[in-house]
Amino acid sequence: MAAKGTFALILALAAAAPALTAALTVEEAYENLGHGTLGEQCEAAEYLGIAGDEAALEPLVVALGDENPELRQSAAMALGELGSSRAVPALTRALKDRDRAVQWFAATALAKLGEPAAKALLAELRSDDEDAVVGAAIALGRMREPRAVGPLLKLLSSPDLYVREQGIEALVTIGKPSVGSLVKTLGSAEPVAKKSAIVALGRLADEEAAAALGRLLGERDLVARHYAMVALRDMGPDAYDVLEAALASRNPSAQKAACEILGFGRDARAIEPVAALLDDDDESVRWTAAKTLGAIDGKYAVASLIRALQDPSPRVREVTVLALGKIGHLDAVPSLTAVAENDPDDAVRAAATDALAAIAGRK
Repeated sequence: MAAKGTFALILALAAAAPALTAALTVEEAYENLGHGTLGEQCEAAEYLGIAGDEAALEPLVVALGDENPELRQSAAMALGELGSSRAVPALTRALKDRDRAVQWFAATALAKLGEPAAKALLAELRSDDEDAVVGAAIALGRMREPRAVGPLLKLLSSPDLYVREQGIEALVTIGKPSVGSLVKTLGSAEPVAKKSAIVALGRLADEEAAAALGRLLGERDLVARHYAMVALRDMGPDAYDVLEAALASRNPSAQKAACEILGFGRDARAIEPVAALLDDDDESVRWTAAKTLGAIDGKYAVASLIRALQDPSPRVREVTVLALGKIGHLDAVPSLTAVAENDPDDAVRAAATDALAAIAGRK
């Protein structure tokens, strides 16, 4: 399959297409399309498409079958501009063209034709031809066609990464109508489809999508949990309510995952609910909370972290010391000094000494 960069190049080429000659007449355009140089043929095709002359349909369809891919590209673009539903069969066949750029221009043209093209495109989604499937997905996504959601979901389990990416892109472009079906796909036993659905939901940044991703933070499936964490992290502040709920869930996996995401986002709203986890029964939750408070870097977390220096776990105390050193607030110096001198654990005392040196270096 073509790489993403191919279509970025196609877009650049389309933007760089020569401007239409102002002096060109319709009669000259027909003459040039049939008998001109390649450049004149391409220019004539584009002119006739923009001119909107229905009589241009047949010669443009003929040009779409030309041996030169550049002319086929111009013909596909022109048929989209012409806007005739009679162009649908030819453009649908062009989704299978041996030239990737022609495929892309055909998909773009079909998207412009709208409803008259939808039925043919929905049928192509079920094709055995991978190029036709990708082209149909691109077009239906651009049309924001809700009837395509079900067939597009099947692309999420494709062994071909590019096919999966185009399925995701189309579903995200369709938007809200995709969310419910994507959420259901999270229950799939097929791991590739599930991962693809997580990626799509993360990009949609919908409230329902965020809630579904939040439920994955407590999953035993480590891969699904990881992808859900990345998706929620990328949602930014829009995911905060879901993450705050995860902190209060009493599920250690969900609590730790939410802490890590909030630490990455450095959202000061998280200080109070994260600080509350310093008293959790689970040792790993406590030290993850301490680490997160250090990452958020909020002076309002200092008092809670100072209390955590009395934690019975050396691991929690060490992470707490590191967090206080990272925040660097002077209020922590007396407590860190006491830890450096008196803590029973060698690693904790060494960490406290390093934290004090870091704070002193900031003065």
